[in-house]
Amino acid sequence: MSADPRLVVRPVRWDGRTPHPDDLAAAQRIYAEFELSRLGVVDTGASDVEAYFLMRDVDRTETALVELDGEPVAAVYIQVERRGKQVYPDVACLPGPREREVLAAAIDHAVEAARRVVAGLGEPGWMLRNGHWSTDAVAASLYQAAGMTVVRRFYRMRIESTSAEIPTAAPDLPPGVEIVVRDDEETHRAVWAVDNESFIDHWNFTPTPYEEWWDDFSVGDIRDPDGWWLLTVDGEPAAICILDESRAEVGDGYVSVLGVRREFRNRGLASLLLQRAFVRYRDMGRAGTQLGVDAESLTGAVGVYERVGMRAVHVIDGWALPLS
Repeated sequence: MSADPRLVVRPVRWDGRTPHPDDLAAAQRIYAEFELSRLGVVDTGASDVEAYFLMRDVDRTETALVELDGEPVAAVYIQVERRGKQVYPDVACLPGPREREVLAAAIDHAVEAARRVVAGLGEPGWMLRNGHWSTDAVAASLYQAAGMTVVRRFYRMRIESTSAEIPTAAPDLPPGVEIVVRDDEETHRAVWAVDNESFIDHWNFTPTPYEEWWDDFSVGDIRDPDGWWLLTVDGEPAAICILDESRAEVGDGYVSVLGVRREFRNRGLASLLLQRAFVRYRDMGRAGTQLGVDAESLTGAVGVYERVGMRAVHVIDGWALPLS
């Protein structure tokens, strides 16, 4: 933490589960300007920032803003996943001549906050995990100084809606295949079950009980009920595709979750769902479609996405630090 008394870390103010409007607006501005400085585009829209802050596992004591002379200049978001024994901090700061010092203060708070959380629980085996753009050399040097190491790499992939690789119309469904789109609890539970099962091979995945899973998916304004697709084969749930509006403010569609149960893989179901998503977003007037993926996915997901025309546009390094 800087010795400058004008640089202060303070908790975010809350109105119940919701951040105080002024603090939420400050965090939204900080993320937008931070991403513009690092990527040249805003990646996280205002509604997406709000959804993060509404998630069930947010630590509302440790999530904070860093202020310089009383003005917010950095945001520190702290999420605690008890089931997987992991603390997920995320930091962003306003660009400027003091951004390295400000970012260092934010990262210091994130690490110390994670340690306080773990110390209060008294359980072994906890990890701090954070992801950041691989092009951010300033953040990388500060994470290293804080003792973190890169343990994984992830891609943000995208396809332009004008791409010739997008079919002119949504592909027909093969015999026996249906896509169920119903916004009711029975369908939500079926989607949850496929989500938990299809990601069992995913690195660092922890299954989540339905009530906790639905609580996170139902908050905020980014859920798209018409984009919750449950694919069945001969009546049996086989795959899911969950679309959301987290990238709508930047003009794109977003595939939040795409999963196929083991016994239904290698049948082209993921490609079918993706192509239908691309067509839907193109017809809605979106500039492109995005998704995030583990670059080292054991299910070969990156290859599937490349075969339907998606390309990696950003690389995210996954950092880790043992906490106990």
